[in-house]
Amino acid sequence: MALLQQWLSGHQSLPEHRIMLVALPGVGNVGKLIIDSLTESCEAEEVLRLIHPDMPPQASLDSQGLLSPPHISFHHNGELILVTANGQPVTPSGQHECALEILKLAKQSSCQHVITLAGMAATVGEEDVFLVCSDIETRLELEQSSADVRRDQPNGGVIGLVGLLSSLGPVIGMSSTCAISTTLGSSVDPIAAQRLLASLVSWFNLKVEIPFTTMDRMAIHMAMLDEKGVAGELSELAEEDNAPMLYS
Repeated sequence: MALLQQWLSGHQSLPEHRIMLVALPGVGNVGKLIIDSLTESCEAEEVLRLIHPDMPPQASLDSQGLLSPPHISFHHNGELILVTANGQPVTPSGQHECALEILKLAKQSSCQHVITLAGMAATVGEEDVFLVCSDIETRLELEQSSADVRRDQPNGGVIGLVGLLSSLGPVIGMSSTCAISTTLGSSVDPIAAQRLLASLVSWFNLKVEIPFTTMDRMAIHMAMLDEKGVAGELSELAEEDNAPMLYS
């Protein structure tokens, strides 16, 4: 089924930007915490909502206290397009459709790079941040810079919408990369989020300040929601599979 797009603030297209950052609820909510914190601290403007029938059927209250249908939200500020949601399509076909639509929107807005953000469960003491690429040219370019690019992790792969976004870029002529921070896998991990954002700022020369205070406050709020079963829940698959796979 075709995707429905709801344009906000009179925009007919996404403004041109250099980088698109995408994150969804997942292990440690690492990526989502980054996007939500940047959106608030930079007062980023919401310009687009992507609506798909396979999104989890849970409406939520928006900032004005109005019910909002499940959607993927696009904000823009400066050089960044920030993309996130409270969930993702529950079917493989829905995830595939949304991934392609997001990547096409990135290409239309002249993004040079789509970076998906996520956490990977690890043991105590592991504090790694690294990139995984989907095309050789991007990988070689990043390896020649200061970025930590891995060729052997996560060896179980990346699943869900994050995995598709990270790997389908070359299909439509886009550069797409997955940025990963290890985490203990608690409901929300602001330390891993700060570590990941600091690395991205350095590797991609992003012109943003790390919103430490905002991240800490949002982490507490997200943890409270998680206890209520509202966001950040993981599939039972994560408990059954022993392979070090990235779940998002």
